[in-house]
Amino acid sequence: MADEEETPTPEPTPRLTPAPTWTPAIPETTPFTGLIAISALDNATNEDVVRVQIRLRDLDYFNFKPTGIYQSMTADAAKEFQQKHTMDDGTPMVADGTIGSQSMDILFRHNVSRADIAASIPIGESLQGEAERVGELVSWSEVKELLVPGTAYSVFDYNTGVTFSMYFVSGEQHAEMECTDAYNAETYRNAFGGEYNFSKRPVVVTIEGRDIAASLSGWPHGEDHYSGNDMDGHACLYFDGSLSHVGDLPDAEHMELVYTAAGRA
Repeated sequence: MADEEETPTPEPTPRLTPAPTWTPAIPETTPFTGLIAISALDNATNEDVVRVQIRLRDLDYFNFKPTGIYQSMTADAAKEFQQKHTMDDGTPMVADGTIGSQSMDILFRHNVSRADIAASIPIGESLQGEAERVGELVSWSEVKELLVPGTAYSVFDYNTGVTFSMYFVSGEQHAEMECTDAYNAETYRNAFGGEYNFSKRPVVVTIEGRDIAASLSGWPHGEDHYSGNDMDGHACLYFDGSLSHVGDLPDAEHMELVYTAAGRA
């Protein structure tokens, strides 16, 4: 008897997996973390501080680089903002420089008031009479070899005769400097008219016992290396032959002031 042919087992019918349903992400409705209050006393460091600094800067109350650290300059900007605003019930805001939930709410409203435009830009005093000190005219290529990062140098303001101390941070085309502490930053600001601004001044820098002619800017910017000195960022210091960051070109105004500090104006 012939073997019976086996009936083949049918292949299972494939089951298609349904395509996943796309669900759009729901945007975060609360832009801040669990904020209670931030102030200069806390020296707070967090994302809320960055948001506050950026918002104050957008409204022209804060004219510095956002650092995420709530220090005196941020508190001063917050006070100025608070002085121009009232609470919803019409009472004045407490202008103490502390940002709590109510200040934060008003700060980020679309109809918030901007800072007043300054009627004039502060510029430090001009030279009266003869300068007390002049410096050598030394090329930047030589000066660069003398400067040591992290070392403090005495900076003499040619016009007023005040002296303040600044750290050399770094620099390829010119020197980048930061004030050593808040006291020296205040002296630096006063030389520029009491506020950080975009003006430039002739100075004499003492390096290894030599008085060298230079020109200093009054606007801190860029990377900040020293905290607690009331100066967010560094200031540019030019010597003879220094170049700017813009296309590695010379800065004619700085160069004129370097020659002034050397007594050759």
